[in-house]
Amino acid sequence: MSRIYDALKNAQNQRSKSGFPERDVLGVIELPERPAEPRVALEVKLTVYGRAAGESPFYENAKALSGNSFGGLFLLAVPVIEGQDLFLTNSQTLKEQICRVVSVRVQDAQTSEVSVEFPLPNPEFWKVPDSE
Repeated sequence: MSRIYDALKNAQNQRSKSGFPERDVLGVIELPERPAEPRVALEVKLTVYGRAAGESPFYENAKALSGNSFGGLFLLAVPVIEGQDLFLTNSQTLKEQICRVVSVRVQDAQTSEVSVEFPLPNPEFWKVPDSE
């Protein structure tokens, strides 16, 4: 998990060098304006890595509900906040993607629906190999 922690820490350091305040919770990834693209329904297994304010890094297995080349939506039991950076791994292809939480909607006492955006479009992230 050190490589993932390093990626999240690197994002925080880059933000600090750009004049953004350095905080325990990784802040906002600067995202360009982009046209809307509809999300498609997915059933992609993910591993979600992150770091909460003042806490140790965490990871959780999750399942994406929908996505597009700009981001996605998945269920998560670990609490996260808007603006937080997460590191995703597509469990089927092992593709990796850093992202920013853009909204969190509580489903029940243990689960939240988390919407994330990618810093750059990545249409390949959600693709899974065809079953033969």
